[in-house]
Amino acid sequence: MPGHDQARRLGMCDAPTAPLRVVLLASATSAHTRRWADDLAALGHEVTVCSWHEPGLGSDGWRTASAPDGACRPLRVLRAGHWLRREVRRARPDVIHVHSLGVHGALSLLLPAHPAVPVVITPWGSELRAAGQHSGRALVARLALRRAARVVPTSREVAELVASRYRVLSSRITVLSWGVPDALLDAGNDADPRLTRAKYGIPAGVTVALSVRSTSEVYRTHEILAAFTRAARVRPDLFLVLVAGHQPAHAAARRAQQEYLALLRARARDLAGRVAVIDQPLGQAEMFSLMRASDAAISVPQADQRSSSVLEAAAAGCWLLLSDIAPYRELVAEGLLADLLPDPLVSSLADALSNARPLNAKDRLSNRMLISHAERGSLKVAELERLYRDVARAGAV
Repeated sequence: MPGHDQARRLGMCDAPTAPLRVVLLASATSAHTRRWADDLAALGHEVTVCSWHEPGLGSDGWRTASAPDGACRPLRVLRAGHWLRREVRRARPDVIHVHSLGVHGALSLLLPAHPAVPVVITPWGSELRAAGQHSGRALVARLALRRAARVVPTSREVAELVASRYRVLSSRITVLSWGVPDALLDAGNDADPRLTRAKYGIPAGVTVALSVRSTSEVYRTHEILAAFTRAARVRPDLFLVLVAGHQPAHAAARRAQQEYLALLRARARDLAGRVAVIDQPLGQAEMFSLMRASDAAISVPQADQRSSSVLEAAAAGCWLLLSDIAPYRELVAEGLLADLLPDPLVSSLADALSNARPLNAKDRLSNRMLISHAERGSLKVAELERLYRDVARAGAV
Protein backbone atom coordinates (compact mmCIF):
# COMPACT_ATOMS: atom_id res chain seq x y z
CA MET A 1 0.00 0.00 0.00
CA PRO A 2 1.28 3.51 -0.69
CA GLY A 3 2.23 5.85 2.15
CA HIS A 4 -0.23 8.45 3.39
CA ASP A 5 1.16 11.34 1.29
CA GLN A 6 1.28 9.19 -1.84
CA ALA A 7 -2.23 7.90 -1.14
CA ARG A 8 -3.42 11.45 -0.64
CA ARG A 9 -2.13 12.42 -4.10
CA LEU A 10 -3.68 9.31 -5.63
CA GLY A 11 -7.02 10.25 -4.12
CA MET A 12 -7.18 7.15 -1.90
CA CYS A 13 -7.57 9.06 1.38
CA ASP A 14 -9.54 12.13 0.38
CA ALA A 15 -12.21 13.17 -2.04
CA PRO A 16 -11.02 14.41 -5.47
CA THR A 17 -11.68 17.96 -4.41
CA ALA A 18 -9.65 17.75 -1.19
CA PRO A 19 -7.55 20.84 -0.46
CA LEU A 20 -4.05 20.87 -1.89
CA ARG A 21 -0.86 21.85 -0.13
CA VAL A 22 1.02 24.33 -2.32
CA VAL A 23 4.42 25.95 -1.91
CA LEU A 24 4.93 29.09 -3.96
CA LEU A 25 8.63 29.73 -4.49
CA ALA A 26 8.25 33.41 -5.29
CA SER A 27 8.87 36.96 -4.14
CA ALA A 28 6.70 37.64 -1.08
CA THR A 29 6.94 41.37 -1.81
CA SER A 30 5.25 40.96 -5.21
CA ALA A 31 1.61 41.97 -5.61
CA HIS A 32 1.27 39.11 -8.12
CA THR A 33 2.47 36.55 -5.58
CA ARG A 34 0.09 37.84 -2.94
CA ARG A 35 -2.81 37.68 -5.36
CA TRP A 36 -2.04 34.04 -6.31
CA ALA A 37 -1.64 33.07 -2.66
CA ASP A 38 -4.88 34.84 -1.70
CA ASP A 39 -6.81 33.19 -4.54
CA LEU A 40 -5.56 29.71 -3.70
CA ALA A 41 -6.11 30.16 0.03
CA ALA A 42 -9.65 31.41 -0.64
CA LEU A 43 -10.37 28.03 -2.26
CA GLY A 44 -9.26 26.28 0.92
CA HIS A 45 -5.77 25.22 -0.15
CA GLU A 46 -2.83 25.32 2.27
CA VAL A 47 -0.37 27.85 0.84
CA THR A 48 3.18 28.58 1.91
CA VAL A 49 5.21 31.31 0.18
CA CYS A 50 8.95 30.66 0.33
CA SER A 51 10.78 33.82 -0.70
CA TRP A 52 14.34 35.03 -1.09
CA HIS A 53 12.98 38.44 -0.05
CA GLU A 54 11.56 39.55 3.26
CA PRO A 55 7.81 38.80 3.31
CA GLY A 56 6.58 42.21 4.50
CA LEU A 57 2.95 42.17 5.65
CA GLY A 58 1.55 38.71 6.14
CA SER A 59 -1.87 37.28 5.49
CA ASP A 60 -4.33 35.35 7.59
CA GLY A 61 -4.92 32.85 4.77
CA TRP A 62 -1.36 31.65 4.10
CA ARG A 63 2.09 31.63 5.66
CA THR A 64 5.38 33.08 4.47
CA ALA A 65 8.98 32.10 5.05
CA SER A 66 12.02 34.06 3.87
CA ALA A 67 15.52 32.81 3.16
CA PRO A 68 18.07 33.40 5.94
CA ASP A 69 19.79 36.75 5.64
CA GLY A 70 23.52 37.26 5.32
CA ALA A 71 26.02 39.68 3.85
CA CYS A 72 28.07 36.88 2.30
CA ARG A 73 26.12 35.70 -0.74
CA PRO A 74 27.80 32.24 -1.14
CA LEU A 75 27.14 31.48 2.53
CA ARG A 76 23.57 32.76 2.23
CA VAL A 77 22.97 30.50 -0.79
CA LEU A 78 24.34 27.50 1.12
CA ARG A 79 22.10 28.27 4.09
CA ALA A 80 19.16 28.85 1.73
CA GLY A 81 19.40 25.29 0.45
CA HIS A 82 19.01 23.87 3.96
CA TRP A 83 16.24 26.39 4.72
CA LEU A 84 14.26 25.58 1.56
CA ARG A 85 14.43 21.82 2.01
CA ARG A 86 13.37 22.24 5.66
CA GLU A 87 10.40 24.40 4.67
CA VAL A 88 9.33 21.88 2.02
CA ARG A 89 9.48 19.05 4.57
CA ARG A 90 7.41 21.18 6.94
CA ALA A 91 4.77 22.09 4.34
CA ARG A 92 4.63 18.58 2.75
CA PRO A 93 3.30 20.11 -0.48
CA ASP A 94 1.51 18.35 -3.30
CA VAL A 95 3.12 20.78 -5.74
CA ILE A 96 5.80 23.49 -5.73
CA HIS A 97 5.13 26.44 -8.05
CA VAL A 98 8.18 28.55 -8.98
CA HIS A 99 7.28 32.06 -10.10
CA SER A 100 10.03 33.59 -12.25
CA LEU A 101 13.35 32.32 -13.52
CA GLY A 102 15.41 34.89 -11.65
CA VAL A 103 16.51 34.31 -8.09
CA HIS A 104 13.59 31.95 -7.39
CA GLY A 105 14.40 29.87 -10.45
CA ALA A 106 17.93 29.60 -9.07
CA LEU A 107 16.54 28.65 -5.65
CA SER A 108 14.54 25.83 -7.25
CA LEU A 109 17.86 24.24 -8.24
CA LEU A 110 18.56 23.74 -4.52
CA LEU A 111 15.71 21.26 -4.37
CA PRO A 112 16.54 17.55 -4.91
CA ALA A 113 17.39 16.76 -8.56
CA HIS A 114 14.59 14.20 -8.72
CA PRO A 115 12.04 15.64 -6.30
CA ALA A 116 9.21 13.57 -4.94
CA VAL A 117 7.10 16.73 -5.20
CA PRO A 118 6.40 17.94 -8.76
CA VAL A 119 7.62 21.42 -9.67
CA VAL A 120 5.67 23.86 -11.84
CA ILE A 121 7.39 26.94 -13.26
CA THR A 122 5.90 30.19 -14.57
CA PRO A 123 8.68 31.95 -16.52
CA TRP A 124 8.49 35.72 -16.84
CA GLY A 125 9.08 37.13 -20.30
CA SER A 126 11.54 39.77 -19.08
CA GLU A 127 13.71 37.10 -17.45
CA LEU A 128 13.78 34.97 -20.57
CA ARG A 129 14.83 38.05 -22.51
CA ALA A 130 17.62 38.66 -19.97
CA ALA A 131 18.64 35.01 -20.22
CA GLY A 132 19.12 35.46 -23.95
CA GLN A 133 21.83 38.02 -23.20
CA HIS A 134 23.57 36.47 -20.17
CA SER A 135 25.13 33.01 -20.07
CA GLY A 136 24.64 32.57 -16.32
CA ARG A 137 20.96 33.43 -16.49
CA ALA A 138 20.57 31.17 -19.51
CA LEU A 139 22.08 28.25 -17.57
CA VAL A 140 19.71 28.79 -14.63
CA ALA A 141 16.74 28.98 -17.00
CA ARG A 142 17.78 25.83 -18.87
CA LEU A 143 18.34 23.75 -15.74
CA ALA A 144 15.18 24.94 -13.99
CA LEU A 145 12.89 24.52 -17.01
CA ARG A 146 14.16 21.04 -17.83
CA ARG A 147 13.56 19.86 -14.26
CA ALA A 148 9.98 21.15 -14.17
CA ALA A 149 7.04 18.79 -14.42
CA ARG A 150 5.08 21.57 -16.14
CA VAL A 151 6.02 24.98 -17.53
CA VAL A 152 3.17 27.52 -17.45
CA PRO A 153 3.83 30.69 -19.49
CA THR A 154 1.07 33.22 -20.07
CA SER A 155 1.54 33.65 -23.84
CA ARG A 156 1.97 31.37 -26.82
CA GLU A 157 5.12 33.21 -27.90
CA VAL A 158 6.89 32.35 -24.64
CA ALA A 159 5.60 28.77 -24.86
CA GLU A 160 7.21 28.46 -28.30
CA LEU A 161 10.44 30.01 -26.99
CA VAL A 162 10.59 27.56 -24.08
CA ALA A 163 10.06 24.65 -26.46
CA SER A 164 12.56 25.77 -29.12
CA ARG A 165 15.38 27.36 -27.10
CA TYR A 166 15.23 25.18 -23.99
CA ARG A 167 14.04 21.92 -25.56
CA VAL A 168 11.06 21.50 -23.23
CA LEU A 169 8.54 19.03 -24.64
CA SER A 170 5.31 20.70 -25.74
CA SER A 171 3.40 18.11 -23.67
CA ARG A 172 4.96 19.70 -20.55
CA ILE A 173 3.92 23.26 -21.47
CA THR A 174 0.54 24.79 -20.63
CA VAL A 175 -0.30 28.39 -21.57
CA LEU A 176 -2.30 29.97 -18.77
CA SER A 177 -3.07 33.67 -18.44
CA TRP A 178 -3.34 35.23 -14.98
CA GLY A 179 -6.57 36.96 -15.96
CA VAL A 180 -8.41 39.76 -14.18
CA PRO A 181 -9.85 39.34 -10.66
CA ASP A 182 -13.62 38.89 -10.49
CA ALA A 183 -13.85 41.71 -7.95
CA LEU A 184 -12.63 44.17 -10.57
CA LEU A 185 -14.79 42.80 -13.36
CA ASP A 186 -17.92 42.79 -11.21
CA ALA A 187 -17.38 46.19 -9.61
CA GLY A 188 -20.08 48.77 -10.24
CA ASN A 189 -19.52 51.39 -12.93
CA ASP A 190 -21.13 54.33 -11.15
CA ALA A 191 -17.99 55.77 -9.49
CA ASP A 192 -17.36 59.35 -10.56
CA PRO A 193 -13.98 59.49 -12.38
CA ARG A 194 -13.70 63.17 -11.47
CA LEU A 195 -13.16 62.20 -7.83
CA THR A 196 -10.36 59.81 -8.78
CA ARG A 197 -8.72 62.44 -10.97
CA ALA A 198 -8.90 65.02 -8.20
CA LYS A 199 -7.32 62.56 -5.75
CA TYR A 200 -4.18 62.34 -7.91
CA GLY A 201 -4.02 65.98 -8.96
CA ILE A 202 -5.33 65.43 -12.49
CA PRO A 203 -7.17 68.51 -13.80
CA ALA A 204 -10.80 68.26 -14.83
CA GLY A 205 -11.61 68.20 -18.52
CA VAL A 206 -8.29 66.82 -19.78
CA THR A 207 -7.67 63.73 -21.92
CA VAL A 208 -5.74 61.33 -19.66
CA ALA A 209 -3.08 58.93 -20.95
CA LEU A 210 -2.00 56.47 -18.24
CA SER A 211 1.19 54.41 -18.37
CA VAL A 212 -0.13 51.24 -16.73
CA ARG A 213 3.29 49.65 -16.06
CA SER A 214 5.89 50.59 -13.46
CA THR A 215 8.30 53.38 -14.33
CA SER A 216 11.43 51.60 -15.57
CA GLU A 217 13.70 51.08 -18.52
CA VAL A 218 11.99 47.74 -19.21
CA TYR A 219 8.68 49.54 -19.78
CA ARG A 220 10.34 52.36 -21.76
CA THR A 221 8.98 55.16 -19.59
CA HIS A 222 11.50 57.70 -20.88
CA GLU A 223 10.31 57.01 -24.42
CA ILE A 224 6.69 57.38 -23.29
CA LEU A 225 7.50 60.79 -21.82
CA ALA A 226 9.40 61.81 -24.97
CA ALA A 227 6.41 60.83 -27.14
CA PHE A 228 4.03 62.70 -24.86
CA THR A 229 6.23 65.81 -25.06
CA ARG A 230 5.82 65.81 -28.83
CA ALA A 231 2.08 65.20 -28.72
CA ALA A 232 1.51 67.81 -26.00
CA ARG A 233 2.62 70.55 -28.42
CA VAL A 234 -0.47 69.95 -30.59
CA ARG A 235 -2.84 68.68 -27.88
CA PRO A 236 -3.12 71.23 -25.04
CA ASP A 237 -5.79 69.01 -23.39
CA LEU A 238 -3.48 65.98 -23.10
CA PHE A 239 -2.33 64.86 -19.62
CA LEU A 240 0.08 62.01 -18.77
CA VAL A 241 0.05 59.88 -15.61
CA LEU A 242 3.09 57.78 -14.63
CA VAL A 243 2.99 55.25 -11.78
CA ALA A 244 6.23 54.48 -9.94
CA GLY A 245 5.04 50.99 -9.06
CA HIS A 246 6.20 48.72 -6.23
CA GLN A 247 9.49 49.32 -4.47
CA PRO A 248 12.09 46.68 -5.40
CA ALA A 249 13.30 44.36 -2.67
CA HIS A 250 17.02 44.85 -3.35
CA ALA A 251 18.76 48.07 -2.26
CA ALA A 252 20.61 48.40 -5.59
CA ALA A 253 17.36 48.05 -7.51
CA ARG A 254 15.70 50.65 -5.26
CA ARG A 255 18.53 53.09 -5.96
CA ALA A 256 18.25 52.46 -9.70
CA GLN A 257 14.49 53.07 -9.52
CA GLN A 258 14.97 56.37 -7.68
CA GLU A 259 17.62 57.53 -10.16
CA TYR A 260 15.30 56.68 -13.04
CA LEU A 261 12.43 58.53 -11.40
CA ALA A 262 14.65 61.56 -10.76
CA LEU A 263 15.47 61.78 -14.47
CA LEU A 264 11.79 61.51 -15.33
CA ARG A 265 10.86 64.28 -12.92
CA ALA A 266 13.58 66.53 -14.32
CA ARG A 267 12.19 66.08 -17.83
CA ALA A 268 8.61 66.43 -16.64
CA ARG A 269 9.37 69.86 -15.13
CA ASP A 270 9.35 71.25 -18.65
CA LEU A 271 5.72 70.09 -18.84
CA ALA A 272 4.51 71.66 -15.63
CA GLY A 273 0.85 70.93 -15.05
CA ARG A 274 0.74 68.29 -17.79
CA VAL A 275 2.32 65.24 -16.06
CA ALA A 276 1.60 63.51 -12.74
CA VAL A 277 4.03 61.00 -11.22
CA ILE A 278 2.33 58.85 -8.57
CA ASP A 279 4.98 57.75 -6.08
CA GLN A 280 2.93 55.82 -3.55
CA PRO A 281 2.26 52.12 -4.21
CA LEU A 282 -1.28 51.56 -5.47
CA GLY A 283 -3.40 48.58 -4.54
CA GLN A 284 -5.16 46.63 -7.25
CA ALA A 285 -8.50 48.36 -6.69
CA GLU A 286 -6.84 51.79 -6.62
CA MET A 287 -5.02 51.13 -9.88
CA PHE A 288 -8.22 49.91 -11.51
CA SER A 289 -10.03 53.06 -10.41
CA LEU A 290 -7.24 55.12 -11.97
CA MET A 291 -7.60 53.14 -15.19
CA ARG A 292 -11.34 53.81 -15.22
CA ALA A 293 -10.63 57.52 -14.81
CA SER A 294 -8.23 57.49 -17.80
CA ASP A 295 -8.94 57.67 -21.51
CA ALA A 296 -5.91 55.82 -22.88
CA ALA A 297 -3.64 53.14 -21.39
CA ILE A 298 -0.03 52.71 -22.54
CA SER A 299 2.06 49.51 -22.33
CA VAL A 300 5.01 49.44 -24.70
CA PRO A 301 7.77 47.03 -23.54
CA GLN A 302 9.98 45.36 -26.12
CA ALA A 303 9.05 41.97 -24.68
CA ASP A 304 6.17 40.81 -22.49
CA GLN A 305 3.71 38.03 -21.85
CA ARG A 306 -0.06 38.35 -21.44
CA SER A 307 0.00 41.25 -19.03
CA SER A 308 -2.65 41.47 -16.34
CA SER A 309 -2.25 45.26 -16.39
CA VAL A 310 -3.20 45.38 -20.08
CA LEU A 311 -6.18 43.09 -19.50
CA GLU A 312 -7.34 45.22 -16.58
CA ALA A 313 -7.02 48.43 -18.62
CA ALA A 314 -9.15 46.85 -21.34
CA ALA A 315 -11.77 45.85 -18.76
CA ALA A 316 -11.68 49.40 -17.37
CA GLY A 317 -12.61 50.82 -20.76
CA CYS A 318 -9.31 52.43 -21.79
CA TRP A 319 -8.22 52.90 -25.38
CA LEU A 320 -5.13 50.63 -25.52
CA LEU A 321 -1.81 51.83 -26.97
CA LEU A 322 0.49 48.79 -27.09
CA SER A 323 3.88 47.93 -28.56
CA ASP A 324 3.70 45.77 -31.67
CA ILE A 325 4.96 42.52 -30.14
CA ALA A 326 3.73 38.95 -30.41
CA PRO A 327 1.82 38.63 -27.09
CA TYR A 328 -0.17 41.79 -27.87
CA ARG A 329 -0.80 40.65 -31.44
CA GLU A 330 -2.24 37.46 -29.92
CA LEU A 331 -4.72 39.56 -27.93
CA VAL A 332 -5.77 41.56 -30.99
CA ALA A 333 -6.21 38.34 -32.98
CA GLU A 334 -8.56 37.12 -30.23
CA GLY A 335 -10.72 40.21 -30.61
CA LEU A 336 -9.23 42.82 -28.27
CA LEU A 337 -9.52 46.35 -29.65
CA ALA A 338 -6.11 48.03 -29.40
CA ASP A 339 -3.62 50.07 -31.43
CA LEU A 340 -0.27 48.32 -31.98
CA LEU A 341 2.64 50.74 -32.24
CA PRO A 342 5.73 49.81 -34.27
CA ASP A 343 9.25 51.11 -33.70
CA PRO A 344 10.53 53.79 -33.67
CA LEU A 345 8.27 54.01 -30.63
CA VAL A 346 8.60 57.72 -29.84
CA SER A 347 7.31 58.63 -33.30
CA SER A 348 4.45 56.11 -33.45
CA LEU A 349 3.31 56.77 -29.87
CA ALA A 350 3.45 60.55 -30.38
CA ASP A 351 1.22 60.18 -33.43
CA ALA A 352 -1.22 58.00 -31.48
CA LEU A 353 -1.32 60.39 -28.52
CA SER A 354 -1.91 63.31 -30.87
CA ASN A 355 -5.15 61.55 -31.82
CA ALA A 356 -5.98 60.26 -28.33
CA ARG A 357 -9.65 59.81 -27.68
CA PRO A 358 -11.93 57.91 -25.30
CA LEU A 359 -13.24 54.64 -26.67
CA ASN A 360 -16.85 54.82 -27.75
CA ALA A 361 -19.41 52.94 -25.68
CA LYS A 362 -19.66 50.05 -28.15
CA ASP A 363 -15.90 49.40 -28.18
CA ARG A 364 -15.62 49.73 -24.41
CA LEU A 365 -18.35 47.14 -23.98
CA SER A 366 -16.73 44.85 -26.55
CA ASN A 367 -13.40 44.82 -24.71
CA ARG A 368 -15.06 44.45 -21.33
CA MET A 369 -17.15 41.48 -22.47
CA LEU A 370 -14.11 39.81 -24.05
CA ILE A 371 -12.12 40.13 -20.82
CA SER A 372 -15.06 39.07 -18.66
CA HIS A 373 -15.63 35.89 -20.66
CA ALA A 374 -12.08 34.88 -21.60
CA GLU A 375 -9.94 36.31 -18.79
CA ARG A 376 -12.04 36.03 -15.64
CA GLY A 377 -9.75 35.42 -12.70
CA SER A 378 -11.84 32.71 -11.03
CA LEU A 379 -11.76 30.65 -14.23
CA LYS A 380 -7.97 30.98 -14.42
CA VAL A 381 -7.53 29.91 -10.81
CA ALA A 382 -9.78 26.90 -11.47
CA GLU A 383 -7.57 25.97 -14.43
CA LEU A 384 -4.48 26.30 -12.25
CA GLU A 385 -6.09 24.14 -9.58
CA ARG A 386 -6.82 21.42 -12.17
CA LEU A 387 -3.23 21.64 -13.43
CA TYR A 388 -1.91 21.20 -9.88
CA ARG A 389 -4.07 18.12 -9.38
CA ASP A 390 -2.92 16.66 -12.70
CA VAL A 391 0.79 17.05 -11.98
CA ALA A 392 0.39 15.90 -8.37
CA ARG A 393 -1.45 12.78 -9.55
CA ALA A 394 1.18 12.09 -12.21
CA GLY A 395 4.00 12.60 -9.72
CA ALA A 396 2.47 10.17 -7.24
CA VAL A 397 2.13 7.31 -9.70
